Amino acid sequence: MTPRASDRLLALKIGQSERLARTITAEDVAAFARLSGDHNALHVDDEFAARTEFGQRVVHGFLHASLLSTLVGMKLPGRGALYVSQSIEFTRPVFIGDTVEACATIETIDPDTRLVTLRTEILRANADCVMRGTATVKVLRLTEPDEEERPAVHTDASRLLDGRVALVTGASRGIGRAVARLFGQHGAKVWINYNKSRLAAETLAREIQDGGGACRAIQADVTRPEDVARMMDEATAEGDLDVLVNNAGPKILSAPFSRLAWSDLSTTYDQVVGSAFCVTQAALPALKRRRGRIIMILSSAALGRTAHNWLPYVTAKSALLAMSKNLAQELGPDGISVNAISPSMVETDLVANVPERMREMAVARTPLRRLAQPEDIAGAALMLASPYASFITGANLLVTGGEHMI
Repeated sequence: MTPRASDRLLALKIGQSERLARTITAEDVAAFARLSGDHNALHVDDEFAARTEFGQRVVHGFLHASLLSTLVGMKLPGRGALYVSQSIEFTRPVFIGDTVEACATIETIDPDTRLVTLRTEILRANADCVMRGTATVKVLRLTEPDEEERPAVHTDASRLLDGRVALVTGASRGIGRAVARLFGQHGAKVWINYNKSRLAAETLAREIQDGGGACRAIQADVTRPEDVARMMDEATAEGDLDVLVNNAGPKILSAPFSRLAWSDLSTTYDQVVGSAFCVTQAALPALKRRRGRIIMILSSAALGRTAHNWLPYVTAKSALLAMSKNLAQELGPDGISVNAISPSMVETDLVANVPERMREMAVARTPLRRLAQPEDIAGAALMLASPYASFITGANLLVTGGEHMI
């Protein structure tokens, strides 16, 4: 499997170390007491501390221990690190004015779980160990490509969606982000729907605008009919809608059937099928006036034998496929096409927790010998939204690198 340049885990080595030093001041102690609410007189009262065996104020143990959080988040593993656990043994007190140095050394790396074990310690300037322990850190998979990996801005004179208006749900990241970007490059005015990731949506909007495209970010929880109605009113206030891409979906819940509750299935159904139902129904009047296109983002995990332990997800995606085919029949006489795209595993945050061995197995089953990228699915969506797909409806386009064949 070809490693992605943005995968920080690949750059880590057993034995790798980093250090971070800091001098503890009285202001640090006062700030920590305010934030933590720990106003123990041993830490904050000079007169009280002078009567103890230490003769002076003792720094909160978790104040200097917090240096480890800085070390993990900024240096080792650094970007994309999530603290999972930390054992702590305080061996000596630290006093105001002491310079302490946090040290971390990689002891183990598990590529399947992406968990890294670190030997941690904090030393005083005279090399006395004041704290030691072991940390477990997860290196998160970063789904956004590095700048050098991003596809070049489209410069071809052909702009397949000139004059069209498109709404892409769940467009702040992953597949939706790539679809919105490509549609903007091809001349569409794009409505970038997001729920919570406002900064990511606005960053994408600026990127599209800087490339000469037209777009607006619009917030809505697409599982809430009132949010959807507000979004549709805003999106159609200046005209109708030509293309709707139902992409929004939840993170994948992986669990055996025996550990699932019915609420797991019903919640996922609401998030996948319910959101597409609400948005499509609200958009229908505008789409009918423009004889528009509806594109559903599904998953090849719902096809064939289906993905093991992904029951809520594959059940909901299977239902969305049936809904797409039924809508294609009903809306065809109105000139509206309804098509679906079923990608294989795509490098997005939805599959960030899939073990590396499973990813490698997927690559081995794929004739093109790689995982799909969001841009691969965006290209398929562009084709279905373009004039070249005017006589295609009720189709489920497999974008799987040959992993699935009909």
